[in-house]
Amino acid sequence: MSVSSRSRLRAACTDGQIGHMRSRPLADVKAHLSEIVDSVEHRGARLLITRHGKPAAAIVPVGDLTTPQARKVRVRPKATRRAVEAMLASFAPAEPGDSAVEQLRRDRR
Repeated sequence: MSVSSRSRLRAACTDGQIGHMRSRPLADVKAHLSEIVDSVEHRGARLLITRHGKPAAAIVPVGDLTTPQARKVRVRPKATRRAVEAMLASFAPAEPGDSAVEQLRRDRR
C-alpha cells in the first residue's frame, strides 16, 4: 500500500466510514461481535476494524470472498513460500562484523 493510499485510508477512518465500509475500534467490535456478525451476514454490511486508530482487519460477507474476482487473488501458500525463499536466497550474505547501515551506504555509491 502506498503512502498516499495509507494516508487516505487513515483519514477516511477518522470519520467512522470508508466508502460504504464503516470503521469501528477493536474494543468496540469485541464487545458487540454477535451484533456485527448478524449485520454482516444478513444485511451485507462491511466493517473495517481499527487498532489504535489504524486499519487492522476487515469483516466482510462470505459472498465477497467467493466471487470469481475474489478467487483470482487467492493466496497459494506453497508458491508464496517458494517466492519468498528465492528472494531471500538472492541477497548476498553479510560480511562478518559489517554493519547493515554501512553496507547500505556503500552500496548506494
